[in-house]
Amino acid sequence: MTVETSLVVQALPFAILVLDVSPEFVILHGSDEYLAATMTSRADVIGRPLFEAFPAASSDADGPDRLCASLHEVLRTRRMHTMDLQRYDVPDRKGDGFIVKYWLPTNLPVLDADGQVVAIIHRVYDMTALVNGDNTLPPGDPSEHVKRSFDDLERVIEVVKEGERRRTAAEARATEAGERLDLAVQAGELGTFYCPMPMDKIYWNDTCKEHFFLPLDAEVDFDPFYARIHPDDRAHTHAAVEASVRDKQMYDVEYRVVAPDGRERWLRAKGRTYFDAHGAPTRFDGITLDISRQKQVEAELSRSNRQKDDFLAMLAHELRNPLAPISAAADLLAIAPPDPARIARMSEVLSRQARHMSGMLDDLLDVSRVTRGMVELDRVVVDCKHVVAAALEQVAPLIEQRGHRVHTHITHEGALVLGDEKRLVQVLANLLGNAARYTPVSGRIEVALTVVGDDVVISVADNGVGLDQELVPRIFELFVQAARTPDRAQGGLGLGLALVRSMVELHGGRVAAASSGEGQGATFTVWLPRRQAAPRDAAPVGGHRFDAAQPLKIVVVDDNVDAAWTLATCLRAIGHDVVEINSPKAALALAPEQTPDVFLLDIGMPEMDGRELARRLRAQAHTAGARLIAVTGYANPEEADSPFDRYMVKPVDFSALARMLEQHA
Repeated sequence: MTVETSLVVQALPFAILVLDVSPEFVILHGSDEYLAATMTSRADVIGRPLFEAFPAASSDADGPDRLCASLHEVLRTRRMHTMDLQRYDVPDRKGDGFIVKYWLPTNLPVLDADGQVVAIIHRVYDMTALVNGDNTLPPGDPSEHVKRSFDDLERVIEVVKEGERRRTAAEARATEAGERLDLAVQAGELGTFYCPMPMDKIYWNDTCKEHFFLPLDAEVDFDPFYARIHPDDRAHTHAAVEASVRDKQMYDVEYRVVAPDGRERWLRAKGRTYFDAHGAPTRFDGITLDISRQKQVEAELSRSNRQKDDFLAMLAHELRNPLAPISAAADLLAIAPPDPARIARMSEVLSRQARHMSGMLDDLLDVSRVTRGMVELDRVVVDCKHVVAAALEQVAPLIEQRGHRVHTHITHEGALVLGDEKRLVQVLANLLGNAARYTPVSGRIEVALTVVGDDVVISVADNGVGLDQELVPRIFELFVQAARTPDRAQGGLGLGLALVRSMVELHGGRVAAASSGEGQGATFTVWLPRRQAAPRDAAPVGGHRFDAAQPLKIVVVDDNVDAAWTLATCLRAIGHDVVEINSPKAALALAPEQTPDVFLLDIGMPEMDGRELARRLRAQAHTAGARLIAVTGYANPEEADSPFDRYMVKPVDFSALARMLEQHA
């Protein structure tokens, strides 16, 4: 502090100390007024820590503790802090002990250019005479007493002004805090309630009234409060209110509010009861928050978790079922003497169960592709009459097994759509399969194909078990399935209808389910955009002859010996010349005269994967022109810069492979 500044502080007509911001709050300077009020000299205080120069007198004088807290508050907030009237005794410099003093202090920060506190001004008003009520007239010159009285009056006026300044500042801070609170309440969409004792009236803000579906001008007491709460939630809400008032517990409760028109929302209410010095309740207040969306999300998550768990359990069950006859057939083939009839029967079992497992895996892969947006449709103009015929043909064994009667109603109008015929057949076959499974033995299934405006409409109706009304809106969601019967005629993995909806929507259509209730049957309807063009691009429907028109030289490369042998055996059965190899290096070592027309390569091989093998075959002069077909369980789409001509997914659709080989020939 400069000499000039020290002189200014010294001459100020106020009781002021200047303190540094060290933990000891060292006194840098003080005004003459302060030294007189504390009966000290500069030598007594300047350069000394504040609380060393002015220690506490006794436990009755708690000024030092309060002053220390106020100074730290100034450092923390960098704002002025005013203190209440307090006793802070000062040392008696003329004798032993302390002199009882009462002060009204204010602490102000001194900020640098960066807004940091570099010093604190400690200003006080000596209130001792006013507190003690000292009105006696001491001996001496009356004019001196009058002058002192005027001086005291000036001090009182200054104290009053200081009090007014403090009041104004407090009101400003309170207004600012109230505005911030209002903003927080509005931003958080919080309802507020206030209930003075006795609890005969409640004061709600507008948001709270909206939470309870009440008009904004409504007068509220506890009757409409409890009347709007759901009957199942009134008891625990009432108990929470009583516990807050009676047992001083925090009020924290969730309940549903019901409007007269049936609308419903979830609220969470938090609050507390306030008590006076004697422990009597004075008011009960708090906030309300709309948690309807949170409750909805929680319910959806809970339902999704249940569906996921049910699906995983059912998937494990469904996969074990075909594994049992496959395992038994393999054991029987190993231990029983050769018997052509038995081998033929086991072959049928293995083939049927493998197709069953393949179908489930295809559904899972389809779901994965659809959810990742990786399904691409092979769009051609398709006659939906062919789609109905092909789907009925696919599901015929199941329908025949359960003894159902199928009635068809096919329009004579053209029913052409632009789409992927294979996927559309899959959609309708899925709906027909569900109808067959969910309809009791010897039931009735009706298939209708009509044209309505710009749509081709296909419907499948049955007189089966029907749908629970709560299930209808969710029936096309992933993993949703109806209840299963003990004989497993009903139920499934909950994938089929989700795929139906996805595939129909990819075709620009829509699908809906309807049922009059359990035991009343169900109807599933598909709408597809109608196409007016001639069906010249429509794919033919019918069987395929497997016999090879022209035998090819084929090499099958797969480290799985059984997989290579079975595929090679099937290809030999339709007339091809096939060699099976179980090592990629052996495939690369083929002599030029052994070069085949086609390589069928597994991708997941240990010593060299199929992609690398394909690249090396392309790099060899004598194998560069061979056709390379990937046979993989990864279900990869054709990737960029692929060395393969085509991909086939395990288990191989043999009819598709036969057609592919015919195209090469």
